[in-house]
Amino acid sequence: MRFSTGRCTDLVAIGNDRLQVKLDTKHIPLPGQFMLGRFWRTIYPYMNTVLFPTTTKSNGFTIEIKNEDTRSNYLSLGSKVSLIGPCGKPILINKTTRHLLLVANKNPNKLLSFAQLALTSGIDVTFFISCTYPVKSLDPRIEVHRGELRPLLEKHLDWAEQVLMDFNPGPIIRKLLDPISSKIYVLSDLMMPCGSGACHGCSVYTKSGWQLACKQGPFFKLSELQTEFE
Repeated sequence: MRFSTGRCTDLVAIGNDRLQVKLDTKHIPLPGQFMLGRFWRTIYPYMNTVLFPTTTKSNGFTIEIKNEDTRSNYLSLGSKVSLIGPCGKPILINKTTRHLLLVANKNPNKLLSFAQLALTSGIDVTFFISCTYPVKSLDPRIEVHRGELRPLLEKHLDWAEQVLMDFNPGPIIRKLLDPISSKIYVLSDLMMPCGSGACHGCSVYTKSGWQLACKQGPFFKLSELQTEFE
């Protein structure tokens, strides 16, 4: 495990309900990976929090935090965040992919690092979002569709060459996605408190057996996941 310190060098309001936080640090997560962060110096709260980068640079990365999140109380220019990571397994965009589809049900920010990577590589990006999010803050090159996910997927899924989702779909959407499930990565929603696999609190049951979201994930191919309704 790698330990480092992130220094807050920028705070930008996004929409009416969240902040974009720039953390300068020497360890940078790749798309699909996360960091464990500790914003406070006290023993409580005991557990670190999971941080997914929204954008990355050579000297740091950005994250998003909602205004009501207690972590925002510890942030100011120059404040320090204790970091562990990068944790997890990075996800590569296939060399043949020319159109990337991102699907967000809860946390669009957890998928934004993939958008940055794709756009830098000249790949078209489409984003389906069914939750409240300040879409005007997104890169204007991203094609955004808002609404219920099932009709959006039914209408547009045929052109998707690679898909990343911030949730594991239920049986109705899963059946719709089955024909291209090997092209879809879904984000585990389990807690990942240690980042090292020691606690086994993030065990995910796959067709290859039990795997740890903080080590082999947190993104898994939909085709590899066992589900409760199978």
